[in-house]
Amino acid sequence: MRRVDTERLVLEPVTSANAMTLWRIMQSAHLREYQDVPRHTKDEFARRVDARPKAFDSRSIGRFEWLVVARASQQAIGWISLRVGDGGRGTAEIGYSIVATHRGSGFASEAARAIVDYAFEESDLHQLDACCVPANAASRRLLARAGFDEIRVQRSGAIVRGRPVDIVIFELHRDAWVRAKTLAAKKSAAR
Repeated sequence: MRRVDTERLVLEPVTSANAMTLWRIMQSAHLREYQDVPRHTKDEFARRVDARPKAFDSRSIGRFEWLVVARASQQAIGWISLRVGDGGRGTAEIGYSIVATHRGSGFASEAARAIVDYAFEESDLHQLDACCVPANAASRRLLARAGFDEIRVQRSGAIVRGRPVDIVIFELHRDAWVRAKTLAAKKSAAR
């Protein structure tokens, strides 16, 4: 797993060395508004991070996570992750969260685009999935702009604040990502 740089962000892999930074972010207000952020003790969280796979590819099973660090302030403002499940389906799920004080600035979109590129460039995954609750309009727009297709609503698909909630399922296939990258490159070359 490597660091990913964008124009305004540094996506720093979560390791034993910086796990407590992510743990502190996970305690921030408003992160549990639309998702079920796990509530682990510091020690349990550190153990979980230590147990994660260290190298990303489509055959590695587990959670791969990056701190989202704003270049201007050098402050960690959230996280983004890829979760590769077992079963060999060639699919990973992307997830992200930005602390409330930094939302609405396009940081989540920038991080998501970078991790989508990373996932397809660094592996042979053929599909990325994402989900969010129907009321999370900002996340739905982000996923649509990143090329994901809204597939369906899954009733009681997640637990948020201890209650079952519906979720909207999104998919992005490698071939659609390749087409979008090719089109963007042609438009850029034509300028």
